[in-house]
Amino acid sequence: MSKIFLSHNSSDKPFVRKIAADLRKYGHTVWVDEAEINIGDSLIGKIREGLDSVDYVAVVLSESSLKSEWVQKEIEIASNREIEEKKVVVLPIIVEQVELPGFLKGKFYGDFTKSEEYQDKLQLLLRSLGTDQKIISEDEDELDSLRAELKEIKLIAERHKKELDQITNYSLRKKSKKLREAIEKENAQHPEYEPINNVYAFEIGKSEIPITLGYMQWVLAKIQREGSHQLEWVLEAENKWDEAIRMLEAYSDMINQ
Repeated sequence: MSKIFLSHNSSDKPFVRKIAADLRKYGHTVWVDEAEINIGDSLIGKIREGLDSVDYVAVVLSESSLKSEWVQKEIEIASNREIEEKKVVVLPIIVEQVELPGFLKGKFYGDFTKSEEYQDKLQLLLRSLGTDQKIISEDEDELDSLRAELKEIKLIAERHKKELDQITNYSLRKKSKKLREAIEKENAQHPEYEPINNVYAFEIGKSEIPITLGYMQWVLAKIQREGSHQLEWVLEAENKWDEAIRMLEAYSDMINQ
């Protein structure tokens, strides 16, 4: 079986998560940044480690990914590997109608722009990876048992959801109007951030700067690229690092569940 690095932009996460799950069903190992990078890790170091350790780099191409400096750098590293090792490493996967960059032109690509053709294109990709036969089979008795367990879990989850909603709503009501507005704006753009923002978002500084999950992630990325950001010093001065870390840890726990 092969090990695949999925190079992509954050806006393509839904597709990436779907195809990663499907590739794993066929026995392949998939490297996705949100699952492989932990808080405190060096982004550049971990991504380079992933690119060097895989058999293939599947590049998810869309308008946003083609503008991403990270994706461009990952393609460059993978292309250099392909030249040095004299074997196919880069596998282009198109999810929007875009023109292939010059260094990918001439390559056969997987066209996943039409959802109704997803399974057919997946089989083509699997053949490129060395298998088009599903190797993980499910026993019906085992599936029945799993369904029964899931049903029980669902009932428990529904009982606890009301309690969780009450806690979340209480936390949100306690926040200032300015912070609630910032949370609502970011949640509208990133609904997946809502459970974290509603509970863990906070304010900092005399001007009460809203610190939401998206803003915190942007700051950390800038620190990685440039070495520092003024928010670091404010967090340190006001002893707010613990709140920032709790927010990031809660998000990490949520996406890894």
